[in-house]
Amino acid sequence: MDFILLLIIASFALSLRYRPSGPNAADLDRQTTTTINGLFLLLVVFSHFMTYVTLPAHFARLTQVWMLVKGQLIVTTFLFFSGYGIYVQLKKRGRQYLKTFPKHRLLFLWSKFALAVTLYLVIGLMTGRALTVPHVLLSYLGLATIGNSAWYIFIILFLYLLTYLAWELFPTNNRQAVGFIVLGCLAYMLIANWLLPEYYANTVFCYVAGMGYAHYKATIERVVCQNWSRYLVVGLSTLVIFAASYLICARNGGLVRLVSYQIAGVMFAFCFVWLTMRFKLHNPILAYIGGPAMFAIYILQRLPMMGLQQTGLVNWPVSYFISVLGLTLLLGWLFDKATGMLWSHSLGRPKQATKSKESPLMHR
Repeated sequence: MDFILLLIIASFALSLRYRPSGPNAADLDRQTTTTINGLFLLLVVFSHFMTYVTLPAHFARLTQVWMLVKGQLIVTTFLFFSGYGIYVQLKKRGRQYLKTFPKHRLLFLWSKFALAVTLYLVIGLMTGRALTVPHVLLSYLGLATIGNSAWYIFIILFLYLLTYLAWELFPTNNRQAVGFIVLGCLAYMLIANWLLPEYYANTVFCYVAGMGYAHYKATIERVVCQNWSRYLVVGLSTLVIFAASYLICARNGGLVRLVSYQIAGVMFAFCFVWLTMRFKLHNPILAYIGGPAMFAIYILQRLPMMGLQQTGLVNWPVSYFISVLGLTLLLGWLFDKATGMLWSHSLGRPKQATKSKESPLMHR
């Protein structure tokens, strides 16, 4: 499995192209952000897949280290670029864009999620899984799971709702709107850390960081890329702060752990933003996985894992993973086609998602 993990990382590394001109207005365009998210979505699939196989202690040591240290870091770019993209669109289009939120963001995302949960529910009932009504109802909110990945959907729906309320309350003042989101995220972080599993709370500020970066992007890039020495010092400092924060997080609990995890998550995402200031990314496959196919792959990945676990492929982890990935891509494509048809026939096609062919999980 080390080979698969290294292959995923290499596919991203080979997509890097040095940009002699330095940063520009398009250095975080949709191709760039979806390529980065494609890398991490593959790592999410890989990480979930590893929970379905048992490897000897001496086998795939790199993979075992990865499973120990990854945490929720692999979703930080999803949140960062969602915040970044939404802020850019709100700044550019204002009320026109905000009006699309209730239907084309909140309802569209939740309806796709609900359809996926229903699919898992049907399979669970067919296989004789014991499910209670409260558990099923909570699963439709992302507060419980019946086999699917759910917690990230709950977070992004909450952040979408918070964003909508922020710009409804402060339609002409972006800073006040972001301030409202900061307060909302702070309250959410404390409440979620008290009532919900840790992973519901420990990366939420990456979304706010993405908005902050969108607001100050030109200034930050001008300072960071003033010369190569400055650029390298900032990159090294980011890595040091990330490593220190993650180490503090690993050695502590409570509020210290929660805050240090937020800092580590933001710094981790910024490492990739820092990279885009000097390098262009071009990988159509990763861009597809992290763009149009993102939601379906994220939400359906466990179905092939569960199904193929009952076959002889479980004894051949590499073949098992390749089969899972291929089936997930196929299921995702079919799911998107079906949900697109259902949506267009019931409530009308989501204009923004159709126009840019973007995943409902992200905006760049």
